[in-house]
Amino acid sequence: MPAARPARLTAPVGDGGSRVVRLPGSFEHFYLEEYPRVVDLSYALSGSRGGAEDIAQEAFLRAYRDWDRVRSYEHQAAWVRRVAANLATSGLRRKVVEARALVRLTARREPALDPLPASNAEFWRVVRALPQRQAQAVALYYLEDLSIAQTAVVLDCAEGTVKAHLAKARRTLARRLQLDTGEER
Repeated sequence: MPAARPARLTAPVGDGGSRVVRLPGSFEHFYLEEYPRVVDLSYALSGSRGGAEDIAQEAFLRAYRDWDRVRSYEHQAAWVRRVAANLATSGLRRKVVEARALVRLTARREPALDPLPASNAEFWRVVRALPQRQAQAVALYYLEDLSIAQTAVVLDCAEGTVKAHLAKARRTLARRLQLDTGEER
Protein backbone atom coordinates (compact mmCIF):
# COMPACT_ATOMS: atom_id res chain seq x y z
CA MET A 1 0.00 0.00 0.00
CA PRO A 2 1.48 3.38 -0.93
CA ALA A 3 2.16 5.75 1.92
CA ALA A 4 -0.32 8.56 2.35
CA ARG A 5 0.83 11.98 1.32
CA PRO A 6 0.65 14.63 3.99
CA ALA A 7 -2.20 17.02 3.58
CA ARG A 8 -1.21 20.45 2.35
CA LEU A 9 -1.79 23.00 5.02
CA THR A 10 -3.67 25.93 3.50
CA ALA A 11 -5.61 28.85 4.86
CA PRO A 12 -8.18 31.02 3.09
CA VAL A 13 -7.24 34.53 2.13
CA GLY A 14 -9.53 37.52 1.65
CA ASP A 15 -9.92 37.12 -2.12
CA GLY A 16 -11.42 33.62 -1.79
CA GLY A 17 -8.17 31.86 -2.72
CA SER A 18 -5.88 30.05 -0.36
CA ARG A 19 -2.28 30.25 0.65
CA VAL A 20 0.17 27.80 2.13
CA VAL A 21 0.55 28.16 5.87
CA ARG A 22 4.17 28.37 7.03
CA LEU A 23 4.77 26.18 10.02
CA PRO A 24 7.66 26.37 12.43
CA GLY A 25 10.56 24.68 10.64
CA SER A 26 10.99 21.89 13.11
CA PHE A 27 7.26 21.07 13.18
CA GLU A 28 6.96 21.15 9.39
CA HIS A 29 9.86 18.73 9.04
CA PHE A 30 8.41 16.51 11.79
CA TYR A 31 4.98 16.54 10.12
CA LEU A 32 6.28 15.74 6.64
CA GLU A 33 8.51 12.98 7.97
CA GLU A 34 6.02 11.25 10.29
CA TYR A 35 2.60 11.82 8.70
CA PRO A 36 2.62 8.81 6.32
CA ARG A 37 3.58 6.41 9.09
CA VAL A 38 0.99 7.80 11.50
CA VAL A 39 -1.70 7.41 8.82
CA ASP A 40 -0.61 3.79 8.29
CA LEU A 41 -0.78 3.12 12.04
CA SER A 42 -4.19 4.76 12.27
CA TYR A 43 -5.42 2.76 9.29
CA ALA A 44 -4.26 -0.49 10.86
CA LEU A 45 -6.11 0.36 14.07
CA SER A 46 -9.28 1.89 12.63
CA GLY A 47 -9.76 -0.08 9.41
CA SER A 48 -10.86 3.04 7.56
CA ARG A 49 -8.56 4.96 5.23
CA GLY A 50 -10.55 8.18 5.52
CA GLY A 51 -10.84 7.73 9.25
CA ALA A 52 -7.11 7.10 9.48
CA GLU A 53 -6.34 10.38 7.75
CA ASP A 54 -8.72 12.20 10.11
CA ILE A 55 -7.08 10.56 13.12
CA ALA A 56 -3.58 11.47 11.89
CA GLN A 57 -4.63 15.06 11.24
CA GLU A 58 -6.11 15.33 14.73
CA ALA A 59 -2.96 13.85 16.31
CA PHE A 60 -0.74 16.33 14.45
CA LEU A 61 -3.08 19.19 15.29
CA ARG A 62 -2.68 18.36 18.96
CA ALA A 63 1.10 18.19 18.51
CA TYR A 64 1.07 21.56 16.77
CA ARG A 65 -1.03 23.19 19.50
CA ASP A 66 1.42 21.99 22.15
CA TRP A 67 4.53 22.18 19.97
CA ASP A 68 6.50 24.18 22.54
CA ARG A 69 6.15 21.25 24.94
CA VAL A 70 6.18 18.39 22.41
CA ARG A 71 9.35 19.52 20.65
CA SER A 72 11.23 19.18 23.94
CA TYR A 73 10.38 15.45 24.11
CA GLU A 74 13.09 13.00 23.22
CA HIS A 75 10.60 10.86 21.25
CA GLN A 76 8.22 13.25 19.51
CA ALA A 77 7.22 10.58 16.97
CA ALA A 78 6.28 8.20 19.79
CA TRP A 79 4.11 10.91 21.37
CA VAL A 80 2.16 11.61 18.17
CA ARG A 81 1.73 7.88 17.53
CA ARG A 82 0.41 7.37 21.06
CA VAL A 83 -2.11 10.18 20.50
CA ALA A 84 -3.16 8.63 17.17
CA ALA A 85 -3.46 5.17 18.73
CA ASN A 86 -5.58 6.55 21.56
CA LEU A 87 -7.81 8.40 19.09
CA ALA A 88 -8.25 5.25 16.99
CA THR A 89 -9.04 3.15 20.05
CA SER A 90 -11.52 5.67 21.45
CA GLY A 91 -13.11 5.89 18.00
CA LEU A 92 -13.56 2.11 17.90
CA ARG A 93 -14.91 2.12 21.46
CA ARG A 94 -17.36 4.85 20.50
CA LYS A 95 -18.52 2.81 17.47
CA VAL A 96 -19.11 -0.25 19.65
CA VAL A 97 -21.10 1.79 22.17
CA GLU A 98 -23.15 3.35 19.35
CA ALA A 99 -23.84 -0.07 17.81
CA ARG A 100 -25.01 -1.45 21.16
CA ALA A 101 -27.25 1.57 21.68
CA LEU A 102 -28.78 1.10 18.23
CA VAL A 103 -29.49 -2.56 18.99
CA ARG A 104 -31.21 -1.58 22.25
CA LEU A 105 -33.24 1.14 20.51
CA THR A 106 -34.42 -1.10 17.70
CA ALA A 107 -35.43 -3.78 20.23
CA ARG A 108 -37.85 -1.38 21.89
CA ARG A 109 -38.82 0.56 18.82
CA GLU A 110 -42.34 1.89 18.93
CA PRO A 111 -44.65 1.04 16.08
CA ALA A 112 -44.72 3.51 13.22
CA LEU A 113 -47.49 6.03 13.05
CA ASP A 114 -50.64 4.79 11.42
CA PRO A 115 -50.99 6.15 7.93
CA LEU A 116 -53.71 8.69 7.39
CA PRO A 117 -56.94 7.19 6.08
CA ALA A 118 -57.20 7.62 2.31
CA SER A 119 -60.02 10.12 2.71
CA ASN A 120 -57.89 12.33 5.00
CA ALA A 121 -54.67 11.89 3.03
CA GLU A 122 -55.94 14.00 0.13
CA PHE A 123 -57.14 16.71 2.51
CA TRP A 124 -53.73 16.94 4.27
CA ARG A 125 -51.91 16.90 0.93
CA VAL A 126 -53.90 19.99 -0.05
CA VAL A 127 -53.27 21.55 3.38
CA ARG A 128 -49.52 21.10 2.90
CA ALA A 129 -49.84 23.02 -0.39
CA LEU A 130 -51.27 26.06 1.42
CA PRO A 131 -49.04 28.97 2.44
CA GLN A 132 -47.06 27.94 5.51
CA ARG A 133 -48.91 29.98 8.14
CA GLN A 134 -52.31 28.92 6.81
CA ALA A 135 -51.26 25.25 6.87
CA GLN A 136 -49.95 25.65 10.42
CA ALA A 137 -53.17 27.33 11.56
CA VAL A 138 -55.31 24.57 10.01
CA ALA A 139 -53.21 21.79 11.55
CA LEU A 140 -53.17 23.36 15.00
CA TYR A 141 -56.88 24.25 14.98
CA TYR A 142 -58.32 21.11 13.40
CA LEU A 143 -55.78 18.35 14.03
CA GLU A 144 -54.49 19.46 17.45
CA ASP A 145 -57.93 20.82 18.38
CA LEU A 146 -56.46 24.03 19.79
CA SER A 147 -58.64 27.09 20.31
CA ILE A 148 -58.10 30.29 18.32
CA ALA A 149 -56.33 31.78 21.37
CA GLN A 150 -54.08 28.72 21.82
CA THR A 151 -53.26 28.66 18.11
CA ALA A 152 -52.36 32.36 18.29
CA VAL A 153 -49.97 31.64 21.17
CA VAL A 154 -48.27 28.81 19.27
CA LEU A 155 -47.97 30.88 16.09
CA ASP A 156 -46.99 33.99 18.09
CA CYS A 157 -49.54 36.21 16.40
CA ALA A 158 -52.84 37.93 17.15
CA GLU A 159 -56.10 35.97 17.37
CA GLY A 160 -57.45 38.01 14.47
CA THR A 161 -54.50 36.87 12.35
CA VAL A 162 -55.29 33.23 13.14
CA LYS A 163 -58.93 33.82 12.15
CA ALA A 164 -57.78 35.42 8.88
CA HIS A 165 -55.43 32.51 8.12
CA LEU A 166 -58.19 30.00 8.83
CA ALA A 167 -60.71 31.87 6.68
CA LYS A 168 -58.32 32.08 3.73
CA ALA A 169 -57.35 28.44 4.17
CA ARG A 170 -61.00 27.30 4.27
CA ARG A 171 -61.78 29.16 1.03
CA THR A 172 -58.72 27.70 -0.70
CA LEU A 173 -59.41 24.19 0.58
CA ALA A 174 -63.04 24.35 -0.50
CA ARG A 175 -62.02 25.46 -3.98
CA ARG A 176 -59.20 22.91 -4.36
CA LEU A 177 -61.23 20.04 -2.92
CA GLN A 178 -64.33 21.21 -4.85
CA LEU A 179 -66.51 21.30 -1.78
CA ASP A 180 -69.92 22.93 -1.73
CA THR A 181 -69.71 25.64 0.91
CA GLY A 182 -73.30 26.78 0.48
CA GLU A 183 -72.15 30.23 -0.47
CA GLU A 184 -73.43 31.91 -3.63
CA ARG A 185 -70.84 33.04 -6.11
